[in-house]
Amino acid sequence: MKVAEIVFNAIEPLFTGDIKLVNVEYVKRADGMHLIVYIDKKGGVNIDDCIEVNQLIDEKLDEINPTNDSSYVLDVSSYGLDKPLKFDWQFNQYKGKKVNVKLYRSISGRKEFVATLIDHNDEMSQFNIDDENITINATDIAYITPYIEF
Repeated sequence: MKVAEIVFNAIEPLFTGDIKLVNVEYVKRADGMHLIVYIDKKGGVNIDDCIEVNQLIDEKLDEINPTNDSSYVLDVSSYGLDKPLKFDWQFNQYKGKKVNVKLYRSISGRKEFVATLIDHNDEMSQFNIDDENITINATDIAYITPYIEF
């Protein structure tokens, strides 16, 4: 099992409040290895949330020693608005809102589009595009990200 998976599985049960664990990455950067813990919260993540999570997971990381005593920098960060939605609770937050949809294959001549998310589950997603409702199988969807208007 990879370091990121080990960490995710070990710390995910610690997230019982408003702050949610979204992803963990273990990546090489110019200054060494970084363990990045991505979090999200309804209404957005602030610096105090990152500090809280850092304190929440610190002891568990020491306990599991996921890098076998190799040094790393721990980063706790907001998941970001440009990242793909992964969990049901994220999709539920975006129901009725615009999202970017990227498909593996073209449907009705489109592989990418902006639509309003109506519903989502493990098998399919429903969208409204130009007042027309469409349903797309989950296996045809590469990813769905929040739509950011400027």
